[in-house]
Amino acid sequence: MTTTASEPVIEAKNLSKTYRLYGSPYDQLLEKMPWNKKPRHREVKALQDISFAVEPGECMGLVGSNGAGKSTLLKVLSGTTYPTAGCYTVRGRVTSLLELGAGFHMGFTGRENIFMNAAMMGFSRKEAQRKYQEIVDFSELGEFINAPVRTYSSGMGARLGFSVAVATEPDLLIIDEILAVGDMNFRRKCVDKIFDYKKRGKSMFFCSHSLYDVRQICERAIWLRQGRMQLLADSVTVTNEYATWENKIAEGAGDPVTFRDAPPVPDQGANHPHVVEGVIVDPATGQARNTFSPGDDAAVRVHIKNPGREKLVVAIGALRTDGTLCFAHTTQFAGIPFDFAEGHVTLFIDGLRLLSGEFTVPIWLFDERGVHRFQERPAKQNLVVVNRTKDVGLFLQETRWQIEPIKK
Repeated sequence: MTTTASEPVIEAKNLSKTYRLYGSPYDQLLEKMPWNKKPRHREVKALQDISFAVEPGECMGLVGSNGAGKSTLLKVLSGTTYPTAGCYTVRGRVTSLLELGAGFHMGFTGRENIFMNAAMMGFSRKEAQRKYQEIVDFSELGEFINAPVRTYSSGMGARLGFSVAVATEPDLLIIDEILAVGDMNFRRKCVDKIFDYKKRGKSMFFCSHSLYDVRQICERAIWLRQGRMQLLADSVTVTNEYATWENKIAEGAGDPVTFRDAPPVPDQGANHPHVVEGVIVDPATGQARNTFSPGDDAAVRVHIKNPGREKLVVAIGALRTDGTLCFAHTTQFAGIPFDFAEGHVTLFIDGLRLLSGEFTVPIWLFDERGVHRFQERPAKQNLVVVNRTKDVGLFLQETRWQIEPIKK
């Protein structure tokens, strides 16, 4: 079905999906017998009354805990399962990346799978041949394209799956955790392709556990909870509300909360942009110092090498031992990108507001869009704040008091 600029790419109205769970295959058979008078299954409502629309050129995010119904919704939208109730319309050509490599024949070579998938997407032989070299070049599989897919590593399968999907030029791309697979170079190519895809006015439905990726890539997001739509709003509002709820759940369970907005990224080597060292210093003397009092001036100096002179963004935060991110500041939001080959980036913290505690100082190095993470590492020391007053709490907020007695 073709789409016009005025029509949503996805329209869903009161979508519901109920699964029947049987204790054994015999129960499923016995339930169908004419003499059976009672149900022999248990119903599980995976989706309940889901309604939303995705406009042309919009990227819609999807967040929620495991078992919230995210995978079921993606499968319904991609046509691999059907709703029990409600209806939905998907306009235009759709490509789904629910599991990279899903749909490949393991005994076929990469080349044979490319042409098989092209045929399934409705491409002619001539169109498939025209796209073939583009797919191979993007996947960087080289001579392995003629090897059976069963011999591929998971990373090689991911490369081929993504390469085939984006080469089909779909109107709607449904993707699930695509940025969590492959090596750094492949992840970066995925990010570049996604942003190029957005620039050309295409639509996406993006599911991820990385709230940071959802905020950076998506305009709006859906939070699913126990099969119901908990919230539909702009991506910043949704991810903040979901993160707050997750923290409350974790506190109730007595488990520490890990910072999941920007998952750790391993060092990528000297040929890529990387942080050499991050040091907490006294801004007045420039000397290393990590113990301060509330109201003191502090600074974090980061030594960066950037052999390719790419435009970069640095983010620096303070992380409490229970996983609470107390603050995070980035050169991107300050409008200060940089592209030197080697140098220092320093965050000056004027009038430190944190109260007593010891805080890890994570440092993130991003591309200029603040999406692709080259590296994440902590500063050399932890930040130690010693409060010598009677103030309590996490930080010291500027306040004013006013007292007005009522005369009688």
